[in-house]
Order: sequence, then structure tokens, then C-alpha cells
Amino acid sequence: MTTLASTRPGTFFRRAAAIIAVAATALLAACETLGESESTPPPPQIGLYELRVYTAAEGKMLELDARFRDHTISLFKKHGMTPIAFFHPVQADDHRLIYLMGYKDRAARDTAWTAFASDPEWTSVYRASQANGSLTSKIENTFLTATDYSPTLDLKSASPPRHFELRTYTTNPGKLEDLHTRFRDHTLRIFKKHGMTSMLYWRPTGGQPTMDNKMVYLMAYPNQEARTASWAAFSADEEWKKVAADSQKAGPILISPGGVVSVQMKPTDYSPLN
Repeated sequence: MTTLASTRPGTFFRRAAAIIAVAATALLAACETLGESESTPPPPQIGLYELRVYTAAEGKMLELDARFRDHTISLFKKHGMTPIAFFHPVQADDHRLIYLMGYKDRAARDTAWTAFASDPEWTSVYRASQANGSLTSKIENTFLTATDYSPTLDLKSASPPRHFELRTYTTNPGKLEDLHTRFRDHTLRIFKKHGMTSMLYWRPTGGQPTMDNKMVYLMAYPNQEARTASWAAFSADEEWKKVAADSQKAGPILISPGGVVSVQMKPTDYSPLN
């Protein structure tokens, strides 16, 4: 067998150089891969969503936004929470901040909020921001889990910011699964046909008063005009009309009135999702 040591000097050095080059290439590739894995964190493992709605006290919305922009979001992240999206309703007289958080599960959520509430930085920020009165007049929250047909969460932002819509449906008794079946088998596909982007679809978790017969979902559109045009086209779609009629042969799925509550929204300038 011929070895490097038994070859002529010129051949020896050529082979040695080739081996070194191959090793260097492999080492460089490994370093690049390592760098990619370190610079690109894995997507968050979200098993529980929390929809939080803050009604700003009179004249306090700008201060509430500033507190989230400058302090709250970074503190959420510090304590292992995933801030997903922050919105203002487009209706001028609707003074709410509507935002969405993600967690691994309820235990992780409760642990994180306990740590957040007792964080000295947060308590200092909170006291300073409340010096001239509370920034909120009402706080509401709802816990949600993704349906089996919900698209995977994509936290990549869009430019320019999109127009969003939060929709809550309330069904007649015994009709919730009929609604989910209709969305799973037909509605999402027809939405896509008309240029509507399905973001997330949820079921409220158990034990929340008045939430037993509800589903909640989030849609996105290029702008408000596109939203109006897409819904008009969807409503007039012959396939949708047939699906809606067939799904309700045994009675209406949604309660009336009040079966559909829609909030059109625009993302804040600090929202991770826009």
C-alpha cells in the first residue's frame, strides 16, 4: 500500500495540501452551520394563546402604547413569553389595545406572569406610568388553543402593515362542531380563493364563562378596501352559498342576532406581527 510518507516529496506535499483543503472546507461549513443555528432561534413552542384587551383610560392611549413599546414587550420576552401581535381598532371611538400572547402551556403562562409582576424593573415602570392616574379603565383576557386546521403561526411581518380582522362566532347549542367542520372542509379554502389570509383559528379553553359555544379567528388583508371587496366576493360565491345552505339543513349554526362580532384592526408600530 502506498502511503504519504512513501511518495516522492512533490507528490507528498500535493496530497497533504489537498487533505488540508478538504478539512478546512468541512470546518468552515460546520462553523457556518453553527453560526446559523445560533443566530436563528427556533420558532416558539406555543400551545396556549392569550387574547388580552385593554381599554385605555380617557386620554391615556399614547402613554399606554409608550409603556408597551419602551418597556413591557422587552420584559415579556425576558420572562419567556412570546408577544405576537398588538392592534388598535380602526374605529376612531374604540379606545382599546388588543394584543395576543403565546406560551407553552397554562403552567408556563402563570409562572411567567408571576415573575413579570414581581420584576423590580416592571414595578418601577408601572408606578411611574400610573403617577397621574391609571392608564386603563378595563382589562379583559381570553385563553385560546389553536384548532386542528389553523395555519401555523408565522411571525414574519409584512410591509406595508396589513389590515387585520378579529372575528368571534357564537353558535346555537350543539352546533359548534358543525361550524368547525365547515371551516375545516370548505371555508378556509374559499377564503383563500378570494385573496383573504387566514392567520389563526382558535377554540377557547374550558372553564371560561360564556365561551362554551364560541370560536375565534384572525384574518389579514392588504388593506381595508381589499377586505371589503374580498368579503363581498366571498358572500356572492356560489360554492359558499351551497356550503352554507347544506351545513344548516338541520337549523342555523350561529345565533341571531349577535352570532358574529367583527373588529377591524391596524397593527401598532411596535407589533411583532404586522
